[in-house]
Amino acid sequence: MKRQLQFLFVVLSTIVFLMLSASCDQQKSPVKIGLAINLSGRGGEAGEHIRDGALLAVENINSSGGINGRPLQLLIRDDQNTDEGIRKADKSLIDNGVVAIIGHSTSANTITSHPFVTSHNTILITAYTASTQLSSQDDLFFRTGVDCSLFARKMNILLRQKKIHSVVFLKDMANAAFVQDYTSYVRKNFSGPATEVEFDSRKTSDWDQIIAAIVQQEPDAVIFLTEASMTSVALQKLAATGYTGHRIATLWTQTPGLIRLAGKSAEGLSIITYIAPDNTRPEYLAFAEELKKNFHKKATARSTRAYEIVMILADALQRSNTYSGSELKAALLAGEYNTLMGEVAFDQFGDVVRPVYEVIVKEKKFYNNGEL
Repeated sequence: MKRQLQFLFVVLSTIVFLMLSASCDQQKSPVKIGLAINLSGRGGEAGEHIRDGALLAVENINSSGGINGRPLQLLIRDDQNTDEGIRKADKSLIDNGVVAIIGHSTSANTITSHPFVTSHNTILITAYTASTQLSSQDDLFFRTGVDCSLFARKMNILLRQKKIHSVVFLKDMANAAFVQDYTSYVRKNFSGPATEVEFDSRKTSDWDQIIAAIVQQEPDAVIFLTEASMTSVALQKLAATGYTGHRIATLWTQTPGLIRLAGKSAEGLSIITYIAPDNTRPEYLAFAEELKKNFHKKATARSTRAYEIVMILADALQRSNTYSGSELKAALLAGEYNTLMGEVAFDQFGDVVRPVYEVIVKEKKFYNNGEL
């Protein structure tokens, strides 16, 4: 009997030890989140800013104790700005057990990603997708940026302020989901002549023909639905024709690359954006200083949004008992977030409303011209 009791004690002790060990291992194992963005395809430089901002956020979270004592791990995948690359990146992240994916870099790419990621009970969250195609849906999609309907309302306010009666939309169809959506919403409340000039930056374009199609309309304003490098080309070629009308761009162009590539031709360009360049919040200033120190880069609209979105995810993860898509969704919806760009709260569909500004390029810098 004594030996049996001793044996039973050893067995029970071993079981308890194994359970405690497993519990400790679980506590220390990382909580994985994914970042799926374009790093090597056309426009890959923008992805580098997103990556750097996200990495800095993860570093700061872990230095402050991680997620309830567990380290936060960021798995990064390059989607190469192609449909195949998007599918491979998302599958790799899902297979590696991420609880959420931050992605992708454009509206078109996020729309491609959405069905696969959300069908695997995984949160898809982005700061880089404005298409209303994903708005007002009760699913696992969240965004920290405003959608095209709000951007368009602010665009129409600016057009009225500047007494603009005719416009030409220059549309890069490489991101058709965004540019078509944006154009449609602006046109709903714009009564003057509006012409659309389309090209696809993934293909060779005849810029002389594109610019001729714009200037022959003699518009009061050109609205650039193009990313920074294509906007820069268009600005330079428009300037060469002597065009003196208004030039208005979107958040898509708000990068240091615009000023570097466009040079003097960007002077006076208006940008409709929710990223204020004169942010003096202590959290933002600390972020900008750290980013410059660690990555030798200035803070940009893309790195700022990446940092913010990781911090929001971390806050929700701290409040989740498990990391299933449904529980993390509930935590995200319940939170109110005081971020380096201001207050953020999601509506029932995971969308947000934020202040939108007119930012003007002046003396090779971005200046805030006020909220619209």
